[in-house]
Amino acid sequence: MHHSITFAVACLTTLSSLGSLNSMAHAELRLPSIFSDHMVLQRDMPVRVWGWSEPGSRIAVNLKQSTSDQGKWVEAYATSDVDGRWHVALPDVSDTEGSWTLTVEEYDEAKPKTPIDTKEVKDVLVGEVWICGGQSNMEWTIDQVGDSNTIPRSGIRLIKAPHVLATEPQDDIEARWELCDEKTIGNWSAVGFFFGETLRNELDVPIGLISTNWGGTRIEPWIERADLAAHPMFSERTIALQNEIDAYETISDADRTLRRDAISRQRERKATSYWAQIMDIDPGDEGGWMTPEFDDDGWSTMELPAEWENAEPGMSDFDGTVWFRKTVEIPRSWRGKTLLLELGRIDDSDRTYVNGVLVGSSTNLHDTIRTYEIDPETIGKGSVTIAVCVMDPHGAGGFTGPSMMFTVKSEDIKDWADREVMSVDLHGTWRWKTGVASTLTTNLDEESMRKPGMTPQSPGTLHDAMIAPFVPYGARGAIWYQGESNSEQAEEYRALLPLLIESWREDFGSHLAFGIVQLAAFKQASDDPDQGGWAELRDAQLHAHKTVPGTGLAVTTDVGDANDIHPRRKKPVGERLGWWALHDVYGKESFTPSGPIALKAVADGNKVIVTFDHAEGGLLVPTPEGVRESPPFAGDWRVTEGFALAGDDGVFHWAKARFIGSLNRVELFSNEVPIPRIVSYGWQDNPVRANVMNSAGLPASPFKITVESKN
Repeated sequence: MHHSITFAVACLTTLSSLGSLNSMAHAELRLPSIFSDHMVLQRDMPVRVWGWSEPGSRIAVNLKQSTSDQGKWVEAYATSDVDGRWHVALPDVSDTEGSWTLTVEEYDEAKPKTPIDTKEVKDVLVGEVWICGGQSNMEWTIDQVGDSNTIPRSGIRLIKAPHVLATEPQDDIEARWELCDEKTIGNWSAVGFFFGETLRNELDVPIGLISTNWGGTRIEPWIERADLAAHPMFSERTIALQNEIDAYETISDADRTLRRDAISRQRERKATSYWAQIMDIDPGDEGGWMTPEFDDDGWSTMELPAEWENAEPGMSDFDGTVWFRKTVEIPRSWRGKTLLLELGRIDDSDRTYVNGVLVGSSTNLHDTIRTYEIDPETIGKGSVTIAVCVMDPHGAGGFTGPSMMFTVKSEDIKDWADREVMSVDLHGTWRWKTGVASTLTTNLDEESMRKPGMTPQSPGTLHDAMIAPFVPYGARGAIWYQGESNSEQAEEYRALLPLLIESWREDFGSHLAFGIVQLAAFKQASDDPDQGGWAELRDAQLHAHKTVPGTGLAVTTDVGDANDIHPRRKKPVGERLGWWALHDVYGKESFTPSGPIALKAVADGNKVIVTFDHAEGGLLVPTPEGVRESPPFAGDWRVTEGFALAGDDGVFHWAKARFIGSLNRVELFSNEVPIPRIVSYGWQDNPVRANVMNSAGLPASPFKITVESKN
């Protein structure tokens, strides 16, 4: 807890979806999951190690270079408390060469020389550790980006937090460090990888990435609930939620079961009615598209997992049902056994058939991994035909991964012969055909019996479940790509983003550097110079950068996509974050940390002079041929740089602009605004006019500022 807060009812006493991982004595020596083989430790900081054991036992922690018996080593000791918890801080380690082994030994006070339990973590590297947080644009993977030029890099490692929820801080999470290789890199955060690669290339030290993100989430779930409750803007709603969480615990198990069963029946009725409306007009249902004997030779093919909007050019605007089919051979040793069909996540809903039998259906669950149990009678012998009817009424639709496979249900694996083929891979080529165009939706969220606070949007929930388990692991900084889900509440975001940074710095230390990705361009271009929208949220992100020390800003208005909230150009985003970190955090002066940022606007008669920071080498704009052009433009006025002026009436008009003087200033004027009061730049969802950059090719941040009087 960061603050001492009195709620109406006792705070943070509820159980979570992770079970009893908290506040209990552990007779067996145990380390949290972040201490696993291949981990990366933060150099030049105390190495904090913690865990659980028998209460009152003596703990010895040793970190030793693995190269030889005479290698460097550090050690520390602790005694576990009454709950079995212990914690040590090993001295700083600066040697980034070679690997290390972390050894933890538990001793009984009665036998101080003989360990009763030992844990070893091998292949440990020492380098730079960064947290990669946010929503889908941070979570978006290398495979989803489709960057075929991405090459695995040794010395970069990642630990990925699964999507879990909790209403009190968790002390562990099911995750393990991964090596960067051909098998793993496809599921890594693209922004995180390109950021890590940029650091690795320049620093030549191991890079550890803690990837903790969840698509579609707001910022509030990532902030500790106590911090939100202490802020006057958010205290009322946060305390109300905490009271609901506590009140839920007073419901008896019997009443909870009755209510859950009733709601489940109601949800099932609504889902059945929804699909009945769709199947009534879908040609696939009547045409038997799910049966093995159906001839799909004329269908198109698609490589799955994929979203059809991105995989097929003609499907960019299609909403409705799309049918997918694939036939595979089942190993002879699997006959007569219960199988599990895993299809990964499907956006939004599906009806899944095996050999013509409906084996599962999920409705409005775009972030849920589909796993359906198939009985032996349905499987039969030989080939198996899978058919999936995917319904998506808006936005992107299809398969979003991560895994697609057939496996034998674990309890049906009885001898080694069953293990000869552990899984049948379903990735790759599937046949597909559109069913019916439809935007029909149904809301099942109200039909639930979930514990209050147990949604991905609940204040504090993701901090409790997906941040707390990593505290207080050593990290140099964090990069943050989020804001799309808060785009309609920009004024609140001006308070929330600094609050998030403060919350994480209390977790990991005040030193924590924090890189912010400003929202990319999105939606159709407008000629309104004061459209606002996403520009308001970008301004809140710029405000955090300008007011919170130790932060960076990666401007991305030039790498967006008008039609896709998930732009595929993730490499420039990671690189720009890396350049900021190299300059500001690691002192590499040759790197440019940011695009131009407006410092002030000063009136000069009917003109305005805007001065920029981070304009080293001069301000530039691209020519029609795409070549950067240096100022001045022989005194010419240009109307191509996205600037606008407003007078006392507050009505904005596009301004003419030219670069002047020391190359970090822009002169503006508009015949419609004789007395300028406010100047803006790129104040739109998709600011296509905003093309000013610095000599490093980094775009200027959109802004809106008041014009100062000339002294």
